Amino acid sequence: MEVGAIADQDGTVAEAGVSQLHVIEDDRETLELACIDTATVGPLIQVLQNAPLGKKIRIYLRANPGGNVGQLQDLIEALGRTNADVEIAVGRFAMSCAAVLWLWFALDPINHLNDPSEGRVVSVNPLKPAVLMYHRPRWPFGDYYHFIDDFKNKTIRESVREQVDMFDELFYRYLDHQGFKGVHAATFSNDHATFKHVLQHQLETYQSNKDCFIPL
Repeated sequence: MEVGAIADQDGTVAEAGVSQLHVIEDDRETLELACIDTATVGPLIQVLQNAPLGKKIRIYLRANPGGNVGQLQDLIEALGRTNADVEIAVGRFAMSCAAVLWLWFALDPINHLNDPSEGRVVSVNPLKPAVLMYHRPRWPFGDYYHFIDDFKNKTIRESVREQVDMFDELFYRYLDHQGFKGVHAATFSNDHATFKHVLQHQLETYQSNKDCFIPL
């Protein structure tokens, strides 16, 4: 999927002793973001805020299951303000909020022409196959979860509407980038079967609150 820059390196980090913000010897300071929550995002934002102009950082989403939408929004804002040269890489998979983070800067890179007088934030494609799992925001309760329309309280629904709109708008932009607007027919039939376009299937999957898989 050509939605991001081509990665120069895989960004793989060692298995042993990996922390949530793990630094290795490399051309970039590699910070492994194991999930998106207060404990991981807070220190990362501090690094981004304190970074001098042009400091090379790789945010590594390795098998990242996602996390908190509010923390995701704080991280996106901090990335928009940093002076660092940041690449966001995926290892194995990135789910939910982590998928949003990678896709956000794949579609809207900052300083992708690499002007040295400004900060830079881009998502890079993995050299090894990886996948994004993208879905609408959902709220867990043990082994159960629910979506925005399942809130019984209208005030609560309205309070989280912005989060859902954020995910929706990004996903619809991804579909447009993949050529959705150029699809002349969502389905077509012949004598044997009715067929559905793959992007139409993705749209219906997403809108029915199911998981969408995006190979990288």
